[in-house]
Amino acid sequence: MSVMGIDYGGRRIGVAISESGLLASPHSVIENPGDEERLAQQLQNLGEQLGVDRFVIGLPRRTAPGQAGEEKFRRFADLLRQRTCREVVLWDETLSTVDANRAMHESGKNWKQRRALIDMEAAAVILQSYLDGQAPQHD
Repeated sequence: MSVMGIDYGGRRIGVAISESGLLASPHSVIENPGDEERLAQQLQNLGEQLGVDRFVIGLPRRTAPGQAGEEKFRRFADLLRQRTCREVVLWDETLSTVDANRAMHESGKNWKQRRALIDMEAAAVILQSYLDGQAPQHD
């Protein structure tokens, strides 16, 4: 089962992929066209190219004043679900960017490298969290 993770941002959309359903890998960054229909089309096309069965969109649980609330993410998830006829899951993205930034820093990437990669790395953190949450629990 192939799963796409999405870090939905106002300017850039981070994309990660898991072909095995076990391990998430950063894939790409898409510039947000500012039009949800166009963005959904871009993600649908990319999903078709990659053979995606499910989409996982990061959902911010805490938003600062002036930032988009949960409703925007829920509307976009519904739009993507309608366009792709695939399952779309909203998953808590709390601290995903912080975790991605820390991991890149620890791997020796400088500020400029981290800035260029942060969106797709955050998408990979979101997707990996989702995949780990789906794994069977052993006693």
